[in-house]
This record gives sequence, structure tokens and C-alpha cells, in this order.
Amino acid sequence: MKYFISIPLLLIFLTSCEKTTYMTVGDEVMSIEAYENAAMAEEFIDLVLNNPDAALSIMHDDFRFRYMGKLPVYSQGELVIKSSYDKDTYFSEFLEVVMKLVPEGIVLTPVDIIADKDSAAVIMIGDANGKYGEYDNEYVFIYKFKDGKIIEVDEYNSDYLVAKSLYGNNLVPEEYSNQLLVEYFWHDKGPNYSEEEFASLVNMWNGMIDGMSCNMNGASILTPREETEDFDFLWTIVWPSQVARDACFDEWLSENEPKWRQAIEGIIEVDLDNAFLFDTEIGRFPKVFSDSDEFVHSYFFCNFKEGANKNTLHDYRAELNGLNTLSKNHWYVLLDPKFVPEQKSDFIWLDIWPDEDSRNADLEIWRSTDLPAIADESFQCSNELQGITFDGKSIRS
Repeated sequence: MKYFISIPLLLIFLTSCEKTTYMTVGDEVMSIEAYENAAMAEEFIDLVLNNPDAALSIMHDDFRFRYMGKLPVYSQGELVIKSSYDKDTYFSEFLEVVMKLVPEGIVLTPVDIIADKDSAAVIMIGDANGKYGEYDNEYVFIYKFKDGKIIEVDEYNSDYLVAKSLYGNNLVPEEYSNQLLVEYFWHDKGPNYSEEEFASLVNMWNGMIDGMSCNMNGASILTPREETEDFDFLWTIVWPSQVARDACFDEWLSENEPKWRQAIEGIIEVDLDNAFLFDTEIGRFPKVFSDSDEFVHSYFFCNFKEGANKNTLHDYRAELNGLNTLSKNHWYVLLDPKFVPEQKSDFIWLDIWPDEDSRNADLEIWRSTDLPAIADESFQCSNELQGITFDGKSIRS
């Protein structure tokens, strides 16, 4: 990969004032330190790609690079950019991703530089073809210096163009163009419960929904593999938005709730105070969505251990998404409660599989990596790292 960078800096003359030496560059007056920082910042990327040893010589031992875009993890497929890179991983990991995303190379042209004795900002325009189309991005690189070397680089650009032209992703697939919410309703089985009676109730409920103006993405029943005192099963509904959820709920309460209460009496019990609504962030899309009505859910309620934070979770997700051997139907979602939970979790992770065989195969692959050790070191999760597992069945799509 070849980077072409012109260096237009021109030294005119030097002056000295109060122990600080200044020079005139074009029409600008700057200190020697600022000039050296500007020159070092301007040539850095060219050296990285064409003379790595020279680049390493101007990088501080505590060097850190950060890509400052806000790309969702799922939009990056298997080539997830981590939250930061050190002096070694900048070359071994970050540049490896870049070369795969821009296989024909890129031309970067600096158009302006702002520098002082501690930092520099380089504005560049790019000319390239990404894997999925023309990629002419615009950049700002922010440099920090220590001991005469580069200690930090932050890259800013259009992350939407990165997603579109480098990853072939418009950020949100058409079928997920709305904000997805998922709501869990706790249910208990009554003294007259039977599978036949319950199936009849499901048919009745679907008929009621068909007769309403409700807009929902689906519904399912989740049965825990381990008994809990809280509920016997969960009736879940996926909503396209808060507005859709509230409109449907109001319509249900005014038109169908009394009839439904009468129908379920003695068969199942539900308390609407035990209804819990969550925002969702899809972390990884499956290669193929399963068309089965049955599935397996595993939930992890986790907190960060000392020294871990959101960046730790981001990098863990990057490593996980890099596993391209996981089953084609596996995906995962992060849940964010739209209520105040009694016990707050830093994050709630939901793994989704089509069946138990896929789950076991993927867990075997996961255990063969260093991810369990990273998770154990970084996260404190309920039920340790085993998750809380449910068997699911779709009742409305």
C-alpha cells in the first residue's frame, strides 16, 4: 500500500525571544518545537506505510492510537477496529485491518497543519477505492508529543463513509431501520394449565392482535432451564419503537384486556407490573437468520471489574466478532433497560442460537480462545460465565 504525502513546509529564517527560538514558515511565525512537531506529524503516516523502522523511531514507548469514529461493532463484521492500539498493535493489528479494507492503497494529501510545542493537527483529504466503493474521505489527525516523540494520535473522519465504502454497511439493515425494543412479561402457570390450553390461548391472542392496529416485530415464549421463584415463563414482544409500543398497549388495555383476563383465568397468571422494557444494540448479525420457530437464549448480567470499562468491552467484542468459525446463525444483542433496575448491571449481553447443538459447538470454539480468560479478568457476571439460558419458541413473526 502506497501513501503519497507532499511536505510544503518552507523554512525562511530563525529568531530568538525569551529562550524560545522562532522561525517564519511562509507567512506564519512558529517556535522551533512547533515546527518540528508539525514536520513530524505531517510525515508520520507516510513513514508508517513506507518506512516502519523510521516511524518507530519517532514513536514514544507509551504510544497510543485511537480511531475516534462511533461505528457500531456489528457494522464492522469480522474486522472490528478496537478502541485503541499501542506501539506494537498499531502495526500488527490496526494496519492489518486497514490493508484489508483498502486493498488497492490510498493517497492522502495534507491541506493544513496547526501545531504548537505539545501538539499538532493535520488535515488531510483521501483518494481511494474501498472494498465496496469509492472512498474519498476527509481526515483530521490530532498528535500529542512527549520527549520529542509522538505519544498519541487520534484519527477523525466520516465514519459513515467508512461503514459504507469499506464495510459495505449502511449501518442499519432495512429490516432493522427502526429502534428495536424488547419487552418481557413475567407469567406463572395456573392450576388449570396444560400445553393444549396454552396453545389455544396463543391462538386467541394472535387473533386479538390481528384485529388491532398494533405494529410489532414479533413475539415469543421463553422458558428458563432452571426454575426460578420469579416466573414460570416469559412472554416477550419485540417492538419497532416506543411510540408503536405505547399505542398498541393503550389499545390493548382499552379493548382486549378484560376479555383476555377472563380467558386466561386459572390457566396462566400475569401481573403487568412485572413487564420490563429494554432498548437493544445488535452486536453481531448472523451470517444467515434462522427460519426455525425455536431458539436458545443465554443472558449475562455483568459489571466491570477493577480496571475494566466500556473500552474493554468494545475490544472484547472486536475479538469475538473476529471469530469467523462460529455457527452461521449465532448473533448477540446488548440490552439497555428503560426502567431503573433493582440491581444495576454495566451491560446485559444476550446470545442467540437456533438450537442447542449450535450453542455447544460455539461455546467449544469460544473456550479454545483467550476470550474466556479476558472475560473472567474483566467482567463479573451473574451465574459466572455460564449465562442464564432459556428455550424459546416464536409465537408471532
